[in-house]
Amino acid sequence: MKSMKKIYTLAAGFLLCAGLVSCEMKDEIFGGTESAEKGYLNLGVAINSSENTVVTRAEGDGVTDDGENTGSAVSADDFPVDITCTTNPDYSRSFASYADLLEENPIELSVGTYTVSAHSNLTLEKKMSVPYYEGVSETLTITKDVESKADVECKMKNTKIQMKYNSEFLANFNTWTITLDDGSGDPDSNQEGNVLTFTESDKNPAAVYWLIAENKNKISVNITATNMDGETVTDSRTLTKPTGGNTEFWTGGDALTITMEGITPDPGNPSGVTGIDISVDVTFDEEEETVDVPVTPGTGEGEDEPSEPGTGGDDDNDNAPSLSGQYLEETLIYNKATGSNFPNVEIGMNIPNGIASVWVKVVSDNSDFSGATAIFGLTEDPDGANLVGNTSLSSLFTLPEANQTSYTFRLGSLGSMLTNFEGNHSFVIKIVDNNGLEATDTLNISITNSSSQGE
Repeated sequence: MKSMKKIYTLAAGFLLCAGLVSCEMKDEIFGGTESAEKGYLNLGVAINSSENTVVTRAEGDGVTDDGENTGSAVSADDFPVDITCTTNPDYSRSFASYADLLEENPIELSVGTYTVSAHSNLTLEKKMSVPYYEGVSETLTITKDVESKADVECKMKNTKIQMKYNSEFLANFNTWTITLDDGSGDPDSNQEGNVLTFTESDKNPAAVYWLIAENKNKISVNITATNMDGETVTDSRTLTKPTGGNTEFWTGGDALTITMEGITPDPGNPSGVTGIDISVDVTFDEEEETVDVPVTPGTGEGEDEPSEPGTGGDDDNDNAPSLSGQYLEETLIYNKATGSNFPNVEIGMNIPNGIASVWVKVVSDNSDFSGATAIFGLTEDPDGANLVGNTSLSSLFTLPEANQTSYTFRLGSLGSMLTNFEGNHSFVIKIVDNNGLEATDTLNISITNSSSQGE
């Protein structure tokens, strides 16, 4: 009977998040929509980024117009703030801006467990003229009559791109089209990628804030230019993420400066060229050092044609889906007795051919947890539940969409619930792409309680 009660409690929590529990059931479980026991939260929201300045125009050798490089720091005052209660959603609060929140700080909240999120007062788009910031706090606990403190650190989600043209380039070329591509498109399905375009119409472009797809470590640069004699020059380069920052992939907070420097002469034909010279450097979020970016010839004529998927060529391995994340390499061990916050758990997925399905299966030696997750099909053989289009799981996970080329699986609120169930728990994650290629890995979590050991 005790075991069934635990299963019911967790399942009720899941169903509440999904909006499937009746008002009467919610009142029975939580005792109404507001707790009589109150605590307080003293909250700070800050922008933590070395790129916390909006740059309006470029500086550089040979700039032809009168634009000035004037910048202004971004403030978090207008950032919307959500205080979400994972114990009971009815205790959650939202503020239209951080400035509004400060008028009430410290904030009175019902006793429970919370997370706090804040973001720029904008819609995040692939291409923006200003940076976009967001941040989420660690899980925090509001205790009766106690003032707790928390800070939300908002970091840039997009990547700053500054295009420059030096005097040699401007003297040699009359027109040009330069594109930057993060490789997220799919030519076979006519899916357009994420592309930035620069032309001679703006010889002194302002910085662009670009939302590069997840798990991309290469950017393609393609140039078509017409010189002063009317001859067309085409060239391409690949920009590879150098060592530095907190990830091997291009990510928010990276700031690239790309300088078009002119032409490379052809010794056999003094009037001709072999290509266009490019220099690129990058600074990483919260780091002062500028790092040179490896620039290599891009894909072009003379290279081996990629093999067809499924034919056994090297391109099959290059395009196979992959998973990455700290806790795929090691078991996450959480000791309840310490009272520390459960860590954020994220598994990154790279799927060049696009997602067909993403499967999650729960394997646990705690029968209560297995019983609760079985309600959602997460324990079913052979692969558990498919997240794509599975709206019954939308309260537990951010669901992937078919044909996405990148996806981040987050344990989210399920992690906090998991801390109530001691034992060893595994989440077997399997990706299948549109070409039938698969990748599988396992997230292992152990919940312990040292105070109960040896009893």
